[in-house]
Amino acid sequence: MRHLAPQWRPWLLLALCLGGLGTYLAVNLARDRTQIAVAEQERLSAQSRVIEVNLTRQLRAINLALESIITDLPYWAGQPDGKARAIHQIKSMEASMPSVRTLLVLDANGTVIQSSRAQLMGLNFSQRDYFQAPLRSLNAQALHVSAPFKSVMNVFSVALSRTVLNANGGFGGAVVANVEPADIEILLNSVRYVDDMRSMLVHGDGTIFVSQPALDNVIGKNVSLPGSFVRQHLQSQRPVNHFEGITQSTGDKRFVVLRTIQPTDLAMNKPLVVSLSRESRALFTYWQRDARNQLLAFGLLALLSSWGLWFYRRQRLQRRLSQQRLKLATEAAGVGIWEFDLKSRRYHWDSAMFELFGLKPRLTNERNDDWHQLLLPGELARVKAATRAVLKRREAFNLTFQIRRQDGELRFMRNRATLHRDERGAPSRLIGTAEDVTERKLREADLRIAAAAFECQESIMVTDANQTTLRVNQAFTALFGYSAEEAVGRTPRILQSGRQDPAYYAAMWGGIKRSGAWQGEIWDRHKNGRHFPVWLSITAVSGDDGLVSHYVATHTDITLRKAAEEEIKQLAFYDPLTGLPNRRLLQDRLHQAMSQAKRERSRLGLLFLDLDKFKPVNDTFGHGVGDELLRAVAQRLQACVRESDTVARVGGDEFVLLLPVIEAAIDASAVARKIHDALMAPFTLSQGQSVHMSASTGIAIYPEHGSDEAELTQHADAAMYEAKAGGRDRFAVYAPKFEPANAPSGADAGPADTPGTP
Repeated sequence: MRHLAPQWRPWLLLALCLGGLGTYLAVNLARDRTQIAVAEQERLSAQSRVIEVNLTRQLRAINLALESIITDLPYWAGQPDGKARAIHQIKSMEASMPSVRTLLVLDANGTVIQSSRAQLMGLNFSQRDYFQAPLRSLNAQALHVSAPFKSVMNVFSVALSRTVLNANGGFGGAVVANVEPADIEILLNSVRYVDDMRSMLVHGDGTIFVSQPALDNVIGKNVSLPGSFVRQHLQSQRPVNHFEGITQSTGDKRFVVLRTIQPTDLAMNKPLVVSLSRESRALFTYWQRDARNQLLAFGLLALLSSWGLWFYRRQRLQRRLSQQRLKLATEAAGVGIWEFDLKSRRYHWDSAMFELFGLKPRLTNERNDDWHQLLLPGELARVKAATRAVLKRREAFNLTFQIRRQDGELRFMRNRATLHRDERGAPSRLIGTAEDVTERKLREADLRIAAAAFECQESIMVTDANQTTLRVNQAFTALFGYSAEEAVGRTPRILQSGRQDPAYYAAMWGGIKRSGAWQGEIWDRHKNGRHFPVWLSITAVSGDDGLVSHYVATHTDITLRKAAEEEIKQLAFYDPLTGLPNRRLLQDRLHQAMSQAKRERSRLGLLFLDLDKFKPVNDTFGHGVGDELLRAVAQRLQACVRESDTVARVGGDEFVLLLPVIEAAIDASAVARKIHDALMAPFTLSQGQSVHMSASTGIAIYPEHGSDEAELTQHADAAMYEAKAGGRDRFAVYAPKFEPANAPSGADAGPADTPGTP
């Protein structure tokens, strides 16, 4: 500028100022647009997470229902009223799950054998994808998500199915749950917060089958073509992706968030993809308006400054530039400057003040006190009281108050001012500054909330990076008995019960180092030495340098939950009357014993025992006496077998004995004779009754009498009926063709003996 002619220097300076201001405006506009886009992406991601959580919970519930049906199929098949029980149970499951429209059980040919809807019984759906996928897979643990299809209601839906294996491990059919599209539509619509927002659920193959709002032209459309957002999302294998551009579904420009739903614990063969999007034009409407206004303002400023330079020359221009620099400085610092004339009662603000309060200078009244209307109830009285205190007691004006701006935002403002006097010493005006302290107030509130959260009902321990305890809450003291003074400065080892070995803790800390968190069940020790189970969650806290600075551990006493789980297990696998294993536990143990016998090429014995003439005892003395007699029989049966053997009650007066390891059939016969001898002694019951009881027993030996569980069970049952037909009070070893025998003893019976009489 030194070599320029004096008349050009102001123009060059003006050009530089305008260029800097234009760059500043452009950067701000670009930043604002980016912030709008990022905020919207975060909001869409949060809404997609809501859908993921809800759908995952529904998928898990459906998977548990299908698994329960698979588990109960053998039991239903063995019951005289099994079909009625099955239909009742399936209907109950459907009624408890609004997200399920229909539950089906298909046999190996694809024919419906059980359903919550009677009109579907006997129909064949073998060509459906939800049947073909389990047929091809033969994976009993996989949850198959069918391709979208049009239901009989002419709406697109998907079905969840699982493979049913028969006793030989082959394909035995499938259980299917048709998902209710209306329930998903409600969920998708619940996350929409503006009219231009679109929610969709897409199958893993790219087909749209649910949309909100409903768009008939996109339902059933495949949007996983090369280069599409869905294809890019699935190929990235990331759980969440964000896109901006032309969508394949409707061809308009949108902001799109895609989230994959495929919980690892469900083994889904196909994922579901949630698509949430906003129309770009609607999203940036206000930004575009502001950008136009700012560009227009910039153009006008350039024109006016040029005009002013031409009229006022260098001195006037320098003062204008100085004022501009002051304005930019106060705006950048987020501070507004104000003045209150005590005589005219008028406020004078700089532009930053109008921006802070969200007001427009051209719309304010003559006294510029419109901001009073933004004050929350009671705040105006506080402002006036602070002003009076400055005038009367010469106190400093330093006041924080709340306003609700015209855009609806609730803000905290802090005003500070000093009193100026005229040449006579009389108060003339207040000059001060204002700043928005909302973020500071929110941080202070967050700190108060964090302090309150620390003293919650859940035990919390905070340690440093070396695992030295820094702080515990009152719930910790109540749970473990250690006061804060006793726990601080020590390590969490004071809580170790000794039930977990070093390898367990090594795996736990390995998980924390890998992912920054760990949770699981562990046994801890109270100060008084009592051991109890807790659910432990540990989270690593890292500083700005990425290094772990603290660990936060929470403990929840799960003693009652463990007891409840044990009670549920007892009810599920044991007969409540006798305490013996029930049919379900017997089938599991028989399956394990059969697998072991096949591996080791050994023998096992299966005894079916039915009490003779139990019904007359029950009818004569009552059900209470009958129940007591069954318990006494159970005790004698258990006394006749080894600890490794199983005695199970499978019916009213029917018992089954599993001998997992025997040398020959004579061993099973010896047990049968021992049972016969034990039952010969009369039963003396609590009411003084003396009852004589006998039993008919059928014996089947693996592998001589059956190569699998079903065949062995059938032959043991047949042998038992042969024993009854032979006169009761006896046992019989299964033979392909039974022949009468009157041997006085079963002690000499071998593996191929005909039925014997004890």
